[in-house]
Amino acid sequence: MKRLLLLYIIPLLLSACLAFLFYQALIGTNMVKQQIKLEIIIDASQTSELQFFVEDNKQFKLEHMQSAKIPADAKDYRIEFNFPIVEKPGKFRIDPGLTRGKWLIKKITLKGLVKNIEFEGSSIIENFQPNADIRKFELINDAVFVESVGEDSNLLTEFLIEDYLNELTVKPVLYFIPFVFSLCLFLFVLYILNKKLQPFVNVVITNNHLLVLLFLIIISTSYIGMSLFPSSGNSENRVLASKPVFNFLNVVDYPKHYTAYFEDNFGFKKAYTTLNSFFKYTLFNTSSKPEIVAVGKESWLYSIDTKNVGDFQNLNLFTEEELQLVKNNLEEMYAFHEPRGIRFFVMILPSKSSVYPEFLPSFIKKKNTASKLNQLLDYMNANSMFKIIDLTKELIAEKENTTVYYKHDIHWNFEGGYLGYKKLMNRMAEFNPDLAPLPLSHYNKIFRYNHNADLSKQLSLENYLLNEEWYFEPKDTFSFELVNAPTYENTPITQATVRTQIKNSKLPKAVVYRDSFFNLIIPFFSEKFSDCIYLWTNEMTYEIIEKETPGYVVLEITEADIDKLLEENPDWLKKK
Repeated sequence: MKRLLLLYIIPLLLSACLAFLFYQALIGTNMVKQQIKLEIIIDASQTSELQFFVEDNKQFKLEHMQSAKIPADAKDYRIEFNFPIVEKPGKFRIDPGLTRGKWLIKKITLKGLVKNIEFEGSSIIENFQPNADIRKFELINDAVFVESVGEDSNLLTEFLIEDYLNELTVKPVLYFIPFVFSLCLFLFVLYILNKKLQPFVNVVITNNHLLVLLFLIIISTSYIGMSLFPSSGNSENRVLASKPVFNFLNVVDYPKHYTAYFEDNFGFKKAYTTLNSFFKYTLFNTSSKPEIVAVGKESWLYSIDTKNVGDFQNLNLFTEEELQLVKNNLEEMYAFHEPRGIRFFVMILPSKSSVYPEFLPSFIKKKNTASKLNQLLDYMNANSMFKIIDLTKELIAEKENTTVYYKHDIHWNFEGGYLGYKKLMNRMAEFNPDLAPLPLSHYNKIFRYNHNADLSKQLSLENYLLNEEWYFEPKDTFSFELVNAPTYENTPITQATVRTQIKNSKLPKAVVYRDSFFNLIIPFFSEKFSDCIYLWTNEMTYEIIEKETPGYVVLEITEADIDKLLEENPDWLKKK
């Protein structure tokens, strides 16, 4: 039995594992096709440049543009473009750029990982639409003659990339050349191990031998699991590193990129991190990621990432000059909107640690009792007619009756969201009584558990530390409906824009610049406006005012982003 184990079973298993890992490494190189490509075979009458654009979320963005030079009198010239990775691919465009001239397109091919989609002759005519600057787009023999007479000529596909994506991304069952190399390695290693292990047939196997074998198995599981069971999801609130493709042009940077990929995607990472976090949390009441999440008293979690919560220890306060600057900026915003018949409101939402400081872990100490938000509110109340909408007192008072922030999340819950809605609408109702907030009696409160707690998710404990909340559901159906949101050219948007409408309503129109906290106000707020645009950004632009012509504008930011108010207003806001 020992002879069978040492001379056959162990060499066979080790050789197979090594060959498998080698095969996986080879198919990650440019030895095999990694990316979908566009190939164009073309004749040209003049020196020209061909550009390739892929539509992303219904926009052609310059950062995705690729170009290729074509020499004069080129015959059967082959051009190849890589399809860029975009969030929401749509159509693609072939663009001669600023070149005016004549071309003969013989073939356009979408080159997939295994299968190709080809367009020739009449199929090019059927599947590509020329714009007005292309004077001629006609079939000559089996090719398409194209003549451009303007500087904005292009051919746009009639189809979407996703129409062919399933066919183009099919991978082969086996990559032949990597398999042959791996098979050779397997046979070679099997032979060497068989020879090298023969002297050990008569050696007594001890616990130390077994311990070494166990160690080798454990350290191999991550890579094997990563290869056999690649992660289909991402439990982290960031984009994970993608697997780099090895070639000799990036041989210096490849180890660094591969290390980042391995750290983000190693096998069974989720299981290992959950196990690590679970034991640290339950046995020691500590965080597995103390640099970004702190475990407080009574199982409360707090973000200590300053990108999310700002100066939560009140280490720095505003100077007198900074307070004056914020005051001037806010009054400029008000002075722009008000003469144009637009009611303008600023709402600053307190951070979780400002409302629930009593559950902070003992090692987190606040340097000052006052915060930048407290400073600003006192300064504005004393020196300006413009009033900021602040919820801190209401939220702290409501703690006596219910929980207003999630225990395992940085955000407030529906109870807190309703309080924010109520105070905002009461302020608006001073100008329009129709905007008075709907009472709580309009809603049913439904208790539920959610797996969407962002802090417990960062600790990989989202299935253990759940969000407990009262969800507010209208007793009747919502009076508003979600509709397609518009797109904007000059407004930076962090996440998708939301638009709600109430048909045949005489209520006013609103625009809200907001972040994730406003998500739990939207269901309430939308009941009071005929049309409302929710923009996930705090960068106000003239484009929005000009295009949407709202009657009400709300700028909602959190205490963590309060320093944003120190930035100088854009020129358009300074116009009276």
